[in-house]
Amino acid sequence: MPLVRIDMHRPLAGLRPQLSEAIDSALADGWGMPVDDLFQIFQLHDEGDLFYSRTFPDADRSDIVFIDILVYNGYSAEVKQRGAALIVERLAALGIKRDDILISLHENGDGDWLAPSKEQ
Repeated sequence: MPLVRIDMHRPLAGLRPQLSEAIDSALADGWGMPVDDLFQIFQLHDEGDLFYSRTFPDADRSDIVFIDILVYNGYSAEVKQRGAALIVERLAALGIKRDDILISLHENGDGDWLAPSKEQ
């Protein structure tokens, strides 16, 4: 179950539904996760709230979309990179410049999640 936090500037607010779908479908296709395993937080920021390098590493950024993914440990580096690459590809199809995307992954394990099921 990934928990995805997306931090971006306010002018992109209207793209939230499309960004959500692109990220969720990329994780489903890249990591084999169920499509309904959807937990995302969008945080909108004013200009000047997000600081980032316009050039590191060998980039040409005009804006930034931070995508922070907390996921259960156990995915191989190859699988994680495949999912991240699909996110970039699908966001680029929405008009987000590839250089403007930064993805970070964090892992945790057994006992670190609680998602209660339906009450019986």
